[in-house]
Amino acid sequence: MLPEAPDGRTTADYLFQKENIIAELKTMTIDQTEDADRKLTPYVEEWAKKHNQMPEGTSVDGKYVVDIKNMPSEIQEIWVKMLKAQAEDLIRQANRQIRDTKERMSMPTAKGMILIANEANIYHNHPDSYRRLMAEILRKRTQTGDLRFDHIHAGVYFSLGAVTSRDEGMYFWANLQMRRTPDENLTAIVEFQKALQQGWYKYIEEKFGIGVRQHQMT
Repeated sequence: MLPEAPDGRTTADYLFQKENIIAELKTMTIDQTEDADRKLTPYVEEWAKKHNQMPEGTSVDGKYVVDIKNMPSEIQEIWVKMLKAQAEDLIRQANRQIRDTKERMSMPTAKGMILIANEANIYHNHPDSYRRLMAEILRKRTQTGDLRFDHIHAGVYFSLGAVTSRDEGMYFWANLQMRRTPDENLTAIVEFQKALQQGWYKYIEEKFGIGVRQHQMT
């Protein structure tokens, strides 16, 4: 783990010298379910008034809920914008910390990786959806065509604490890589992610005494 920079610049959390990888860890510690539902409710009510019926995705087993994946596209678009703003803030912070660390340690060729640990935010309990959201943000470009978050080459979204996957009810680990050019070699970072993943599985097994089953996500 890296110490804070003496000059006050931001610093990433981890340096893996052998692999030439700098990583920053962000942790979700607050469940956004009630807040997200509260923000979406006015849009749901407006849609219901316009169409004289409640939209799909607002009732499960007779109870009022907000199940966004089944809602009309216009409500989904509002939801995605809200989620993007929150996720992009984490990625922006990590990109800056990795950039400053690369400069301070004279490691211009180092690969950057963001680790997002979800320990309390049950709202984001579908790992593939959040991984896709991360990838969409990391693809964003500036007006000149440059990648906006150009110091992040890969990411991992994983859970611990009270959060398990919506479909399997298990702790999850979702990798992603961002290839800058068609011939960019990301083999080293892919192998490093695999090693981290196995270490995480071992930790889960030892801490909670449960076996780990892997589910491939496409």
